[in-house]
Formats: sequence, structure tokens, C-alpha cells
Amino acid sequence: MLNRRQLCSGIAAWVGVGAASVRAQTLPQTIRFIVVVPPGASMDNITRLVADRLKDTLKRNTLVEYKAGGTGLVASQFLKSTEPDGSYVMFAPLAVAAFFPFLFAKLPFDPDTDLIPICDGVHIPHALTVSMGSGIQNMAQFLAAARADPLKGNIGTSSMSSVGALLIHRLRQITGIDLQLVAYKGGQPLLTDLLGNQIGAGISVISDYLAQHKAGRVRVIATGGPRRSALAPDVPTLIDSGYPDLYGVSSIGFFMRGGTPPPLVAQMSKEITDVLRSPDVRTRLLDMGAEPTGGTPEEFRRLALSERARWEPVAKAANVRME
Repeated sequence: MLNRRQLCSGIAAWVGVGAASVRAQTLPQTIRFIVVVPPGASMDNITRLVADRLKDTLKRNTLVEYKAGGTGLVASQFLKSTEPDGSYVMFAPLAVAAFFPFLFAKLPFDPDTDLIPICDGVHIPHALTVSMGSGIQNMAQFLAAARADPLKGNIGTSSMSSVGALLIHRLRQITGIDLQLVAYKGGQPLLTDLLGNQIGAGISVISDYLAQHKAGRVRVIATGGPRRSALAPDVPTLIDSGYPDLYGVSSIGFFMRGGTPPPLVAQMSKEITDVLRSPDVRTRLLDMGAEPTGGTPEEFRRLALSERARWEPVAKAANVRME
């Protein structure tokens, strides 16, 4: 039989385990949202909008932190170093889970074990855009110009690891035209060069171009999604332009640290999805150039795996590898 001291020790240990278990299933009082780009970008604005709403619905403090570099590479490595207790949430392109495994020869994190997809966030279609000085009106004219003069096939990109970059690699493979990607450090420098006619074309998220396109200062000639974007319904897709298999999902979503308890992941997924689908937030996101989505962790993981399977052969055929 247990003596009184052993019984009290056993009860204390059991209570301690129970308390730890309860803590593990409860979101911490402060949740930090990691942004993978510098302050002021559209992803920053979206993160702040969601974090601000969650402060009220979760009754938690929400902070925004920046871990820019590699469009998610630096932030994902940081997230791996945190505790799996739900205290950090990363808002990053789907590429970190879908494309990084085949684009990088060596990664400082494992996308399949160190990251947990929480939910799809927003879709921002990539857009092929030309400078007004190019005189180009549509895809057919752009490809004809690039075929005749290789310099006109130079296409700026804000991210070599994006869906947009992979779309251009695939377009090169389909057409046989020597299209070359030119790396820029962000969408703003690329837009500046397009406005100044320093480069003839660019591929980046449509939110980088939409205002200038509507003002007639650049021309979006095609979008890269599977259907026309609600943000620019007058602009044809690459599919509309004669390439039925040329499309890609430009998703930016939410991730937690691998090992985070499933109840916390499920709770965060539901809360973020509810915020994204609320009418006022949806309107504000569309005004920013982003189409809100949301969904379950399982749906987001399936999207990442399907996009990985679809684009890995394209990257291998183009011999695309990043350091």
C-alpha cells in the first residue's frame, strides 16, 4: 500500500501531467505572426488584417514579426527553431512546402515535418505584364516579338521560386522561344523598371501591377490562374491565350511549427478561415488584390502536394536549382 507521502507525490505528478496536457491543447496568450517579406508589402498588410481580427476572436495578443529572405526560406528556418506550442504562425507562399523540396539542393528545414499547413489564405494570380513602351497588346504579339528578338524575351520576376517563374519555364518548353528570367529583389523594383521601359516584361503577382494596369501605365496581357481572376476579369488567362495546360495556383497560406498539437492546428485553421470569409474582410482583401480562400489543414496539404507533383518535372526539365 502507498504511504501518505507516496500518495501525495503521485497525485502531484498526475496533476502536473494533466496541467501540462491542458497547456499543450491551449493557444498561448501571445501569438506571433511571421511575415516573410519586408514591411509594407501586400503580404504584410494581409497578415496585419488577419492578426488584428484574431486578437478579438481568440482573445489573445497578436504581434507581427518580419523574417524576410528567400521568400520564406529564412522564416521557415526560424519557425523550425520555435516551440511547437502554437505561439508562432507563418504567412508564406505555398512554394515553401510545394516547390522548395525540388528547387533547393539543400534546405535548412524539412517542409514535410518541420511545417504544418494550417489553411490556404489568399490566392493572388501571377500576371504577365508588359511595358507600354513595348507596344505589345497580347500574348501572341509578345511571343512573336520574343521569337524575333531574344532581348524582348527577357522577363523580370520578383521570385525565382514562384509559380510565375515556373509558368515561364513551362512556356519556354512549349513554344521553344528563348524566354529568360531576370531576377529582381521584389515586385516594386520590377514595376519601376516596367514603368520606365527598362525591361519589356515582368511576371509577378497581379496585385503588384493592378493599379498601374488600370491607369494605363503598364499592360497585363495574361494571368496564370486556372480561370480568369475576379480582380481583372477583362484579362485573358494563359489558357485563354491558347495554352490549355498552362496554369498555376498562386497561394499564400498559413503554417505552424511541425509537432504542434492537432487541436491547436484545427482551432487556428477554423478561426483564420472564419476571418477570411467574413464579408468585410473579404471586401478589404479583394481591394488589396487578393482573393480570400481558407479551408482545412488537410485541403491545404493536398494542394501543396499536388502542386509539387505537377511542377517538379517542369523544374527538372529546365534544370532549375537554387542555392
